[in-house]
Amino acid sequence: MSKEVEKNKLKENLKKTKIINKKNNKNLKINTNIKKNKSKKIIEKPPQLKKKKKVVTSNQKNNIKEKSKIIKIKLETKNILIKFLISLVLVIIVILSYYFITTKNEIRKLENLIARNEIKEVNYHDYYFNEVLTLKKKVLYKTENDKLVPCGILNQQISLKLERDKWAKEGYFKIKNSNYYINYQDLKESSFIVQNNLKTYQNYIPFNQSVVVTNPNFYLNDKVIFELLGDFKFPILIKENNYYGIIFNEKLYYLKKDEVKVIEENNTNLKYTKGIAVLTYHYTYDSNSEAERKECRQIICLSDKKFREHMEFIKNEGFYTATLNDLEMFIDGKIRLPEKTVVITIDDGYYIPKTIEILEDLNLHATLFLVGNIAEITKFDYNSPNLEIHSHTYNLHYVGACSGGQGSPLKCLAKDKILADLKKSRESLNNTKYFCYPFFEYNDYAINILKEAGFTMAFAGTRMKVRNGINKYKVPRYGIVNTTTINDLKSIIY
Repeated sequence: MSKEVEKNKLKENLKKTKIINKKNNKNLKINTNIKKNKSKKIIEKPPQLKKKKKVVTSNQKNNIKEKSKIIKIKLETKNILIKFLISLVLVIIVILSYYFITTKNEIRKLENLIARNEIKEVNYHDYYFNEVLTLKKKVLYKTENDKLVPCGILNQQISLKLERDKWAKEGYFKIKNSNYYINYQDLKESSFIVQNNLKTYQNYIPFNQSVVVTNPNFYLNDKVIFELLGDFKFPILIKENNYYGIIFNEKLYYLKKDEVKVIEENNTNLKYTKGIAVLTYHYTYDSNSEAERKECRQIICLSDKKFREHMEFIKNEGFYTATLNDLEMFIDGKIRLPEKTVVITIDDGYYIPKTIEILEDLNLHATLFLVGNIAEITKFDYNSPNLEIHSHTYNLHYVGACSGGQGSPLKCLAKDKILADLKKSRESLNNTKYFCYPFFEYNDYAINILKEAGFTMAFAGTRMKVRNGINKYKVPRYGIVNTTTINDLKSIIY
């Protein structure tokens, strides 16, 4: 074969092989695609069954609505709270900013004043008053190693009398009749209400018991007056229901029973009385007045000379002339009174000026049981620091109203009439608690009305001494007349 023919054959063979290869490639692609599809079919998940739709009831719908409402309210509440807290923080920031700015400004002003030497030294004496009222609680100070150191608290709205010593130049004033000081701040000038300044407790005999207390509160009229720091011990002077009366800085204060401990202690060897004579006087006429001497001719009328003789004997014998409050506490066992104690009473209200004059001259204490309408008639001035005044009815002191004795109206008159008279009498005498029976006459009816009217003690006329625990609506008295001698008086009061 020629060479050209061979070349042509080779070309044809090459073409044939190319065509075959193309077919083979196509077949391969088809096969691979089939395999892929098969594998895909194997991997794919089987078709899922359709789920059945749930049927929602009306109750369930309502529950869902309620839950959504609650969630909504909670979210709203939470939002409100967050807003409120944010607002509060902003307000606090504003207040603090204002405070710091103003404080800084004040400091700058002070610094400028100091730089210009315009701040003057405080003259504390300008803040001093003899009598003051505390506007706030005050720190109490006492001297220790020539320094003032805090020792307690004085309550607000307390009236005090002050005095000045070396500490005044530093702004500390001494509380009068004490060893304590307060500073010049928060004090207001005041004047004390005029009160009965009888310090009768100075005559009481202490019990042989003491109270031990730490950081005590001192009370008057159920109000804390001041507090002290430290441990204290005081003899018991008065035994009230809830308090013990004690003396501190020469004044009477009270400590609560449940705040102290009581110990037995020999506080005194002084003798105390177990029975007190209550004397009953009536009229003291002026012996220099002929008219009074002729008018006052009853046995209950004493001349001023006779009355003075009796009073001088009581004074010279060293007797304490007790008040009715003293006597009531003695009856209740709350206090112990001196061995030489007597109570002087005067009935009605006639011929009283000489009585008052003699009591004041000798500085003795007495009680007037005043009939209200007598005060209207006589127009006397009964006021005296040596005379306390209590009820003898307002206008029920007359005879013949009831049967028996002199017929005191208290024994049988209508209850409302008696109560009206007693009310008028009490109100005219500063709501007194003490009463004296007209003509010394009483019965259970009268006693019950007195209790209802607010009286706690009533005086009769039985001649015997008053002792602990007696009936306080039958307090006995000794009648004194113009024939009573000094020896008679001595036998009564001793």
